Amino acid sequence: MFVDIEDYKSPLKVENMLAPYTKGCVVNGVRQPKEKITPDVCFEVLKSTNAPRNIENMLQCIADLPASEQAQFKEVVLSTFTQREQPNKNPHNIVLLGKKLAAASGYEKELDEVLKPKDGYLLFSGSYADKRFVVSENTFSNVNFSAYDKIDFVSSEKIEFRENVKFPKNLAFPNSSDVAFAFYDDTHNLKSSIFNDVKSISFKDGAKVDFAGVINLPPNLDVSHCSNVNLMWCDLSGQPNLCFKDGAIVDLNYAKNLPRNLDVSQCAEINLKGCSLSGLTNLHFRDGAKVNLDYVEFLPYSLDFSKCSEVKFYNCDLYNQFNFNFREGAEVYLREVKNLPPQSDFSKCSEVVLFRCDLSNQQDICFAQDARVYLRGATNLPPNLDVSMCEHVDLSYCDLKDQSNLRFKDEATLDLSDAYNLPSYLDVSMCSEVKLDRCNFRKVKHLIFKNREQLERSNARISTSWSGDLSFAGSRPKLSLAMSAKTKGGR
Repeated sequence: MFVDIEDYKSPLKVENMLAPYTKGCVVNGVRQPKEKITPDVCFEVLKSTNAPRNIENMLQCIADLPASEQAQFKEVVLSTFTQREQPNKNPHNIVLLGKKLAAASGYEKELDEVLKPKDGYLLFSGSYADKRFVVSENTFSNVNFSAYDKIDFVSSEKIEFRENVKFPKNLAFPNSSDVAFAFYDDTHNLKSSIFNDVKSISFKDGAKVDFAGVINLPPNLDVSHCSNVNLMWCDLSGQPNLCFKDGAIVDLNYAKNLPRNLDVSQCAEINLKGCSLSGLTNLHFRDGAKVNLDYVEFLPYSLDFSKCSEVKFYNCDLYNQFNFNFREGAEVYLREVKNLPPQSDFSKCSEVVLFRCDLSNQQDICFAQDARVYLRGATNLPPNLDVSMCEHVDLSYCDLKDQSNLRFKDEATLDLSDAYNLPSYLDVSMCSEVKLDRCNFRKVKHLIFKNREQLERSNARISTSWSGDLSFAGSRPKLSLAMSAKTKGGR
């Protein structure tokens, strides 16, 4: 049966109440033998406290009795755990002690049933016997919790709130590592929760939380203990002190009204895609951070990416960025950016994407050994671009009119699809894979492949009217135009 706290006493007062049974009373300066505890005394304890030390001492007094006298305490033991939270680890392993007592008197199955999580009010373990409403389910739709002051959702599984959920003022998720207030319906449209009356939310340390598109976030939302935080499309105007756990993965995709003092310096991954960074003056990134700045507006002056392991920009204006350099092994993705900082240093990057970028101010650009370089659609390539150390080179849709000295690394992969103004001398015989889709070889005088198989795989369409030399590495015999045309249809 459930025993509520009717006459709260401090842990010290309860300890004095138990003194005759734990260590014996002192009479005229003499310590008397310990008395045997009774069920009535135990129920008085339960009505006074749920403090772990007091509860443990009470159960220990029962355990000290002869086995034949312990059975009469069955209701006491069961009541100790009925709608009462008790610790199950040291220093107060009360659950283990209760199970030993139940096993000794033959009611362990009844205790196991009591220990199963159940919805309803629960007395929490602690000196002040905090009483909350507990819910053990993990998926909620069309439910109204607004009548409760606080609810603890105790499921350890992923907890999802779907449509038409009204929340209490205070929520707690002490056990779940994954809590979602947003979900997608059968047509993949985002649905999200409304937090009009919520005052506080607490999460388990290291939890993953999803607030995507949530309306009216609780003020001063604390996600500082969460390892994965999704606040995409949220209005953060009520979050002036937003901060994140060391190593957290944070998604602020298209979030609005970012706090001016936003601190992402501890985030392992931070997605600021589509955000306005106006007014942010203290934006720093940790060593090894992955940073997504696609479509951002109002970039702070001269951001430092030198510690980042991955940096992404799409359709951004970098006019106020300087000292654009990157760490060893970084992956840098710059797509359709304007005003690429002069003489950006990509020499340590393992992967570089400069999709449709203007490289007119990158005359000394160079790449690392075994780098993967994607210059698809880039304009104003530096003359005699050096990609000779790169593992992969993508020059598709590029104008190669000033690239008379193109050289490629042994076993490199090469994509020249739709490239134009190919150099007169083009040797791809070192490459393990070549793409020459839709290339025009009109200006090429010498074209060298590794072997016939490479030629066939390259999708090169060589016109029968072409008058240049088509050779294989090594013997380099001139192929007849008829053989060329037969290998790939003419253009």
